[in-house]
Amino acid sequence: LLLATAMVYSFRSSIAQARDWAADGWEYVSEREGIKVFRKNYAKSDVKGVAGETVVNATVGKILWILVDNPHKPDWINRFKEAYTVEDIPPSSNIQYSQFNLPFPASNRDFVFRNDFSVDEKTHSVVIDVKSVVDKRAPERDGIVRGEIVRGRYFLIPQGDKTIIQAEYLADPKGLIPSWLINFFQKEWPYKTLDAMRNQLNQPYVQEWDVYTKILK
Repeated sequence: LLLATAMVYSFRSSIAQARDWAADGWEYVSEREGIKVFRKNYAKSDVKGVAGETVVNATVGKILWILVDNPHKPDWINRFKEAYTVEDIPPSSNIQYSQFNLPFPASNRDFVFRNDFSVDEKTHSVVIDVKSVVDKRAPERDGIVRGEIVRGRYFLIPQGDKTIIQAEYLADPKGLIPSWLINFFQKEWPYKTLDAMRNQLNQPYVQEWDVYTKILK
């Protein structure tokens, strides 16, 4: 039984680590401190998609917890100002509002988006699909530009007491910022985000997300 269990974990690990990013249209950019960075061109978009992959010493449940833990997000997300949950949608979705501080003379950006959490049975991973929505409970504010998350996705793949994180985003901050400048700064998003997430997971107050333990696990 122990041998069979070990073989299953080894098989799952080989599947998870064998993702062919190039086959999905992603271009390898760099690797730093165990974090791989990719980018991708999308039709009808001057803004490039960005993605990253790393392994963290934390469970899937704890990663999910920091992603929904709004009060502590300013501690680890770059230029983060505020966030709140617009609605929790049972069994495992929610609508969120987030705002970011941008340096003068740019205006702050905010986003209203829906998270849908599901389980990929092939890899036993949790998948988070992220997409902007329009919600009258979170209207646009004067002086703040409403950005758009065209598509976003996280794969959280358990590997014993570690987890492989694969994150990809196509996000447009809108406004008057030229696309070349957006692409220049956003190429750092995967490294900065995954590195900060890795550090945040070491905080003593981080816990398992109850929706994961009760519904998704």
